[in-house]
Amino acid sequence: MISAHEAHEIISKETAPLGQEEVPFSKAVGRFLSGPVFAPIDLPPFDNAAMDGYAVSSCDTERSSPASPVRLKVVACLAAGSFQNLPLLRSGEAVRLMTGAPIPAGADAVVPFEKTRDEN
Repeated sequence: MISAHEAHEIISKETAPLGQEEVPFSKAVGRFLSGPVFAPIDLPPFDNAAMDGYAVSSCDTERSSPASPVRLKVVACLAAGSFQNLPLLRSGEAVRLMTGAPIPAGADAVVPFEKTRDEN
């Protein structure tokens, strides 16, 4: 058996890169980009939750563990599309987030719902 490095060298010697061509987007299925693509604007134009969970300050949770959990007060619940009355997260607080919800000011982390426990 040969190493991955040796295999890469053999393939590189025996093949040549394909040329570039422009095709309409509708004809691009199954093709690969020849270089990076950059969006001219951020979409969405705000930080949002990629999962259901709780927005927190990482300073509040850095010492948390299953044996020594941290308790935070849940002060709001935000769904995707919630833009009115966004809370300012303070130390000791958390905001329940649904996927796609905006991350409130004061939060720098999201704890996945599965990693939490509701004790109410």
